[in-house]
Amino acid sequence: MAKHSSKVKRSKRFFIIALVLILLSNIIMGVTLVMMSRNALREQIEQRMLDVANTAAFQLNGNSLRTLTAEDKHTANYNNALIVLRSFQNNINLDYIYAIRPESDGTFTFLIDPDHDSPGEFGSRIESTEALKKAAQGTAAVDKQAVADKWGRFYSAYSPVFDSERNVTAIVGVDFNADWYDSTLNSYKAVVIIITMIVITMVFVLSFTMRVFVLEDEKNEYKKQLDETREREREQKQELGSAKLLAHTDALTGVKNKLAYIEQIKLMDRDIKDGSIKQFGVVVFDLNGLKIINDTLGHDEGDNYIRSGCKQICLKFCHSPVYRIGGDEFVAIL
Repeated sequence: MAKHSSKVKRSKRFFIIALVLILLSNIIMGVTLVMMSRNALREQIEQRMLDVANTAAFQLNGNSLRTLTAEDKHTANYNNALIVLRSFQNNINLDYIYAIRPESDGTFTFLIDPDHDSPGEFGSRIESTEALKKAAQGTAAVDKQAVADKWGRFYSAYSPVFDSERNVTAIVGVDFNADWYDSTLNSYKAVVIIITMIVITMVFVLSFTMRVFVLEDEKNEYKKQLDETREREREQKQELGSAKLLAHTDALTGVKNKLAYIEQIKLMDRDIKDGSIKQFGVVVFDLNGLKIINDTLGHDEGDNYIRSGCKQICLKFCHSPVYRIGGDEFVAIL
């Protein structure tokens, strides 16, 4: 039983360890999946921003924008660039699109802004960012951090506009609302978290189901071993009873032997001391002539004589135990 109990405890311990490992692996996998998914979605959004900026920049004439001044508003060069940018503003899902001029002192100013409500003023300063600096050097880039200004909070992509000599004469800026950007990432994160929670729930259900079957198997195994132990104990009691009966029985006559008589005397002495026994009688018998029969007729006839004498005693004292305490001596306790 102790061995089985140890086996059950070990099984439970292994089950708990396995369950913890499953949960940890699912949590790690979920976190990894969330991070990978967020990064993949971020790359997709940034690439879309760059595609819009690059396409718009490709359609602008860098030579015309190089010499554009505030007085050139409503000229053909200005209007052509404005139409290109406004077509993106009206047809593409974005917040703002505009043209920027990189100044010789490293600053950046508005060149053309097609927004109807609150366009940036020609020549007004634009806050410099790492992505904007890269675009000024000829490489399209996206801001990794949102930038806040009077129009709101945005993630921006910038693409250079080249003239015929491959000089950067302007930059197309594309703004995407930071709240939309972040909520899109977070919504995808929420989906991944929900899927991860579903997986964890399924693991819990599966673990619980497995645990029920494991417990049922353990219970059946325990019951089987318990039944086997009880059966062994019952057999041992029977064997012990049989052994005790044989130890207290005279082999020749079948009545109780001297050992049984000695134990009975001990019990009666105890009962006499505590007063639980008041009256009793002891009758002692001695079969006469046993030696002569053994010497003249043989021991087999002597054994028959002992059995016959014992039978007569038992018939007479049928309600009392009879003991053979010697070769030809018997005792009946009344």
